[in-house]
Amino acid sequence: MPINVAVAGSEELTCENLLEALQEKSFSIGQLYLLTAFDAEEQEAVRFNNQNIYVQAVADFDWSQVELVFITGNADEYAAAFLAAERANCKIIDLRAPAYKENTHGLSLVTSNENMELPVHICPDDLTVLVGQIIQPFFEETAITKLNITALEPVSVHGKKGTEALAKETAQLMNGRPLENTLFAAQQAFNILPVAQGNLLANELQQLFPKEKLDVAVTLLQTPVFYGATVVIDITLEDPLPREMITKMLSSINNVEFSDEVLTPVTHGSNQNQIFLQLTAADAAEVQEFRLVMVTDLLRTGRVNNALLLAEQLVILVLQ
Repeated sequence: MPINVAVAGSEELTCENLLEALQEKSFSIGQLYLLTAFDAEEQEAVRFNNQNIYVQAVADFDWSQVELVFITGNADEYAAAFLAAERANCKIIDLRAPAYKENTHGLSLVTSNENMELPVHICPDDLTVLVGQIIQPFFEETAITKLNITALEPVSVHGKKGTEALAKETAQLMNGRPLENTLFAAQQAFNILPVAQGNLLANELQQLFPKEKLDVAVTLLQTPVFYGATVVIDITLEDPLPREMITKMLSSINNVEFSDEVLTPVTHGSNQNQIFLQLTAADAAEVQEFRLVMVTDLLRTGRVNNALLLAEQLVILVLQ
């Protein structure tokens, strides 16, 4: 039986990728409502399941019309939408950026024994979703004593304004014009910038796995790439595990695909649903330290994928 769904934040890249994922998965939707806190008339209709869906103003929406709400908009106005949907007893999945997340609820990751009876589910940051689902299976066998994470992030982590800013900078530099920087801390085109958000990843991982004593070191770098992240994780286990077991555990994770190809954001990290992975470790039967190199489109395999998996579970409860 289809359910009615609202997506608040139609102006975001996250919303675009969520809608594509819902269609690819043939998610059972009766009526879809697209909402924005900005001028709805300035936004084009979206083609969804062979229908044109027109954007509506979020402030005027009647939340009693829907059972499930995705909130993707990164603006202060969506805080009121969250509360209104909560009062209407909607199931809510919050995909907003860290600065706008609702802090009164815990984080939700499908792979961490999530309590689906809860009405509100807050998605961790994209990078947290990726790392969290990768390390979770190991906790069933042993502890992780050290995590060293280096992530090369694309400008799409800033949404449309990030991709537009990089395109503008690139055009200006290629045409010999002065750089008009309106978003980044320094020139981003043809350049790599440090990102001071490593604590967010470490803190969210600890929230997701409170029983684990995680020793996490994070290095974040923003690259002049539109889409696709490269993430390198060095993992030290408390107890060595058979190499074959490690490979099997990683292969069983949703969307993970081992690859011997040269992994790049352009070839493997743009508009892809897979997490392409390579494992490097000592040539031994049992392994305690190993390195994972992953390339993926976090817009698809991060919050959006986590939200979709959560929604599939929530629909079962709604229809009971």
